[in-house]
Amino acid sequence: MSSLSTSKWTKYKLLRKSSELKMYLPETAWLKESTFSRMLTKYREIIVKPTGSYGGNGVIRIRQTDLATYEVQDGAKKKSFTDKSKLVAFMKKKAKKNHIVQQRIPLATVNGRPFDMRVMVQRRPGSPWQVTGKLAKVAGAGFIVTNIRMSSGKVVTVEHALKKSELSSINANDLLAQLDKVALRSAAQLGPSYRWVDTMGIDMAFDKKGNVWIIEVNFTPMLELFLKLKDKSMFRKIKSFHRSSNSHSGIKSRYHK
Repeated sequence: MSSLSTSKWTKYKLLRKSSELKMYLPETAWLKESTFSRMLTKYREIIVKPTGSYGGNGVIRIRQTDLATYEVQDGAKKKSFTDKSKLVAFMKKKAKKNHIVQQRIPLATVNGRPFDMRVMVQRRPGSPWQVTGKLAKVAGAGFIVTNIRMSSGKVVTVEHALKKSELSSINANDLLAQLDKVALRSAAQLGPSYRWVDTMGIDMAFDKKGNVWIIEVNFTPMLELFLKLKDKSMFRKIKSFHRSSNSHSGIKSRYHK
């Protein structure tokens, strides 16, 4: 088992080493007062999240709504500040340690609700990485996170989400091909550092212009999300990879994210 950290920050730094993948990564920094202020000024909308959590826990959005007003959204709750120093003091209390700050991507939406995608990339021992399934997670009303349990969002096929989004005029096959290409490249980049990993659930997104983004990579993705799709064939395929790699390694993994 590798001793390398599996935190969001470590995986981000490994992905950043690829000149090919850099353009698909939102700017991310270790949270300090200086990085918080710099990125809020630069992007006007940022995300702060713990580097070790999963499932959308602790994700906070900060948005500058006009020259001197800042809106903080945590779950479905919103709070406004007109004094930046009070905002900084509030965030220091909220995010005590081990948090990252990230450029907020203007996600494509379905009926005004943001969506991202879970792309499953798996390998059998001695074989190359393959995309074995993908789905779209649409955020619940009033939420910024797409995590299904947290926001009461819904799972749909990626094709359905694209058709119902502002990207419907772009060729869906082109978007899906780009998604697969970036997902496979991400797995190839991380694979050598985590040789024991044979399943990755890569959270990816399209922005409102159809550009692909890598949000984060999970090594313990919740496979049951795929049971929420009408067609269960993707779930069966993912499980077959999972079983064969487990029996080969003798390791029984727990999938919880």
